[in-house]
Amino acid sequence: MQFTIDGIRYDFMPIRDFRAIHQLPATFNISLFESKDYTGLGRIDAAGAALHQLHDAVIAALPAKALPLDWLSLLPDVTHSFETQLYQINDQIGLRDVEIEFAVAGFSDALQAYAYAFVYAHSTHTPLPDFISVYSEWLNGTVKAFAQEHTYIVGDESCTVQVVAHAYGRIGLLIHASQTYAIYDPALACPAEGFMTQLLIEIAAHMRQVSS
Repeated sequence: MQFTIDGIRYDFMPIRDFRAIHQLPATFNISLFESKDYTGLGRIDAAGAALHQLHDAVIAALPAKALPLDWLSLLPDVTHSFETQLYQINDQIGLRDVEIEFAVAGFSDALQAYAYAFVYAHSTHTPLPDFISVYSEWLNGTVKAFAQEHTYIVGDESCTVQVVAHAYGRIGLLIHASQTYAIYDPALACPAEGFMTQLLIEIAAHMRQVSS
C-alpha cells in the first residue's frame, strides 16, 4: 500500500510485520500514540440491514440514462439521496451531525473526482480511467501526517513517531529513525470505509454503463 505525504511516496508496511522485524510487543500500535475516545461515536457493527437499505435506495435513485457531460450536474442529486438515506438510518447508527456532514462531503468529493475524469475523457476522446485509480488518487490527496511528534525507542534507537490519517481517519504511523518507516495500522480508522468504497464503485460502474 502506497501513500504520498508532503510530496514523498511511502510504501506502508503492515504493523504486525514491523513488530515482528523489530521484536516489538503487541501493545505497539497506533493507540499507543493517539488514543480514540469512542464516547458518542456511531457504530455500524449491528447496522447491516440499515446499510443495505441505504445502498439499495441510493442505487435505485440513480438516473437510468445520462450523457458523460451530465454527471457534474447530476451528482448533487445523487449526494442528496445519500445524505437523506443516511439521516433516515441514523437512529440505528448514531452518527453526530458533523460525522454525517463529513461522510457526505467525502462521498461527494470522490464522485466529483470521477465525474471530472469522465468529462475529460469524453472531451479529449481518451480512455476513461478505471474508478479505483481515480478514487485512489483522490484518497491519497487527503493523506496527512499529524504535526505532533512522539518519542519511542525501537531497539536501542530513539525515534520520533507521527500519526498518519486520510479521509477515513487514522490509518498508520511514520517512524523517523536512521530511516523513515511507514506503518499501516487502520485499527482507529472509520469502520465504514469498506462499505463506502464498495458503494462508490457501484455508482461509478452505473455511471459508465448508462453513459455508454
